[in-house]
Amino acid sequence: MSVERRRVVVVSRREHEHFYRLISLKDVVTATKEEVERVISELKNDKNTAAILVEESLAREAGLDVMALNEKGFGPVVTLVPDKDVFLQSDPKAYYLKFASRIVGYQLGV
Repeated sequence: MSVERRRVVVVSRREHEHFYRLISLKDVVTATKEEVERVISELKNDKNTAAILVEESLAREAGLDVMALNEKGFGPVVTLVPDKDVFLQSDPKAYYLKFASRIVGYQLGV
């Protein structure tokens, strides 16, 4: 029996990319607010992508409607990653591990 492997992709600002790599999320796409919609559209059409995590502030600046994206047929689920400065400065590794674990449904470790 073969196991289907699909990826989780993070769409973030360039300056936050290293936080996601720190918790072993290897598929990180950096984007500006002008590029977010195009990047997500490409990822939604990728059958190897299971989930798209978008930084909340980036999505807000781009005017992204996550609920509308998820209502458009089958494809990867799009969700937001809170990126508040308070959490990032205190303990980014613990914060993102906890958050990613809730989304993926697994206990993640590094």
